[in-house]
Amino acid sequence: MSRQTLPLSIHVGIQTLRANPLRTVLSTLGVVMGAASLVAVLSIGDGAERFARQQIERRGLQTVWIRAQTSDTVDNLQVPRADFPLFTPDDLRDLAAFVPRETETLLIVEGTGTLTVTGKSRAALVQGLAAGNARQMGLNMWVGRAFTADEVESGISVAVVGYKLAAEMVGDRPTESAVGMNLTLQGHSLRVIGIQEAVVGERLLNVSVPFAQAETLMVPAPTPRARGLALNAERVEDVLAIKAKAEAWADQRNPDWRRKKQVAIASTGLDRLLAMNQGILIFKILMGAFTGISLIVGGIGIMNVLLASVAERTKEIGVRKAAGARRRDIVVQFLAESVVISLAGAMIGAILGIAGAYLVTYIMRSQTMAQVYAAVTWQTLAVAMGAAILVGLVFGTYPALKAARLPPVDAMRYE
Repeated sequence: MSRQTLPLSIHVGIQTLRANPLRTVLSTLGVVMGAASLVAVLSIGDGAERFARQQIERRGLQTVWIRAQTSDTVDNLQVPRADFPLFTPDDLRDLAAFVPRETETLLIVEGTGTLTVTGKSRAALVQGLAAGNARQMGLNMWVGRAFTADEVESGISVAVVGYKLAAEMVGDRPTESAVGMNLTLQGHSLRVIGIQEAVVGERLLNVSVPFAQAETLMVPAPTPRARGLALNAERVEDVLAIKAKAEAWADQRNPDWRRKKQVAIASTGLDRLLAMNQGILIFKILMGAFTGISLIVGGIGIMNVLLASVAERTKEIGVRKAAGARRRDIVVQFLAESVVISLAGAMIGAILGIAGAYLVTYIMRSQTMAQVYAAVTWQTLAVAMGAAILVGLVFGTYPALKAARLPPVDAMRYE
């Protein structure tokens, strides 16, 4: 086939479609519905997966913990240990240099403290934080900011509070107005610099403070408080690799830690992610199968239209073949018509599918309060376009071959 006949055949096919707009529109409807359903299902599935990943991250399920073992289980009873490792900022710096740079590392100590809210004494969970590699100090900020490196090292009197505590501090005023207010914790005055995002079912009052001053803001304890090192993987899929890095670091830092079971290294998010991904994949495959049926129906419609077109244009085909058109030229002409119909239907369907996905996720948010948004990716659009081209080629092949096999003399005599 020459380079000139291929564009000519495609041009003839497109001109034929333009000459019969009503038939072309009707033949695209099946593809439009199939492509719209496919794009909507994939976009909603991707949005649900993104929402689930955000929830896993916010709940610390992609975190690897290095915790000191502060007790032993003997006869089903917890027996406290008199001696256990106390991680220090030096350990944190060494760990941050050992793991990949994109991995957030934190040193955490937790305890309780008493604070005064609207003139009443309340109990709060106090968390002291120091960061090696961390952008937000492991805090899910709503308004305000997290601690700076200077604030952590100097132990300046600042705090990030939980949403529930901020709401109680301001009373009837907007919750965000708690930023800049002073908070009294264990007799010390702290300036609130940020508020964390609200958590569903939040019951405790939470206060996060720089690590250097944390212990002075907690109720005194008879023994040293256990400290934990946290490694937040950038993606949940990286958790296993980060856990292996943490184990290697612990063995290098102190061989007795793991050999004598003085520290425990664990993660909790990977199993949940695998189960979540499996459920979403099943949803996509199941719904994709249903939408595939719509595409097949659309393809059958295209084939019927092209078969009717072959019957109506038999004489035209004979004239083209008599003028020198080869079988391949006729095949290309009808395949071009089929693919153009499919692509036009896919483009219209993609627009409808995206609109439908956003509408469905809006209903989901309004009914469940789950912040699920449609996620439209280039992969989704590529799948829709690829499926449309495949439908056009598969269901356009038979009419194209039938047209190409018509003898030119018999075709020209056809009335």
